[in-house]
Amino acid sequence: MKAEVAVEYLVIVTFAIMVLIPYILYLNDVSQGYSETNKLTIARNSVDKLGQTADWVYSQGEGARTKIDVLVPDGVESIEFMNRTINWKVRTSAGISDVYYVAVANVNGSIPTTPGYKSILIQAMRDGVNVSTS
Repeated sequence: MKAEVAVEYLVIVTFAIMVLIPYILYLNDVSQGYSETNKLTIARNSVDKLGQTADWVYSQGEGARTKIDVLVPDGVESIEFMNRTINWKVRTSAGISDVYYVAVANVNGSIPTTPGYKSILIQAMRDGVNVSTS
């Protein structure tokens, strides 16, 4: 009799696990997708803020400067300034995505790729805009 009860409990637990595993896998998939979407959205907002501020400082002329805070999300492989383009390479499960902004003037400088908030100094120069951490 006790063995029969133990087998019945084992069958019930096994059935419950079989029902829960697909839900757990689905929720894990949704969570990972949300995390990557969130990472790309943060990168897009940071690049846009950086680029728009660079345009604004450049429009004020040489000597203008301002300081902003931008969030570098986890997974940023590189931050590049090429002529007028600000390009962040962000690693996702599908590969590397480019998040970029094309500025009005040449933009040069460097920002570390470590995740977190960065205080960025943007200065208008004769030949464009310089971006650096402060």
